[in-house]
Amino acid sequence: MMELIWSYRILSAAVLFLAFRKGEEPERLVAGILLTATTADFINHALFGDPAFFALNPGHLVIDSWTMIALLWVALRANRGWPMWACAAQLILMVAHAAKLTELSLVRFGYFAMTQLPVIIQTVALLTGTIAHIRRTERLGRYHAWRLT
Repeated sequence: MMELIWSYRILSAAVLFLAFRKGEEPERLVAGILLTATTADFINHALFGDPAFFALNPGHLVIDSWTMIALLWVALRANRGWPMWACAAQLILMVAHAAKLTELSLVRFGYFAMTQLPVIIQTVALLTGTIAHIRRTERLGRYHAWRLT
């Protein structure tokens, strides 16, 4: 299991590096948001320990709420479609927190899936978006990173 976790962490670090290096502002912002959320999660666990998985963790709720707001801001303004995927994945995570407040015995496995899988979806969306940006730039040259209003 630890090999899988470390493989994901290494892959995520590579995706973040690619986004920071080759992406434009939307890719770099989402990479920064995901990196900040991950760092805040490590700090949360260092300060308060590993929470009981069956109880709502206020630190996770705060981190995930901030991440939702930040990803929504990018998704609504970026001249790209992929940030909506990352934001939708975060919305699933927020719904998981609400589900956890209702009936704990019914949502344990669902909560796990709803809080762990969106991070993978966000990483895949960032990778796909960064690769699409690189290809579009090679084909068309520079283009607007943000929607013109």
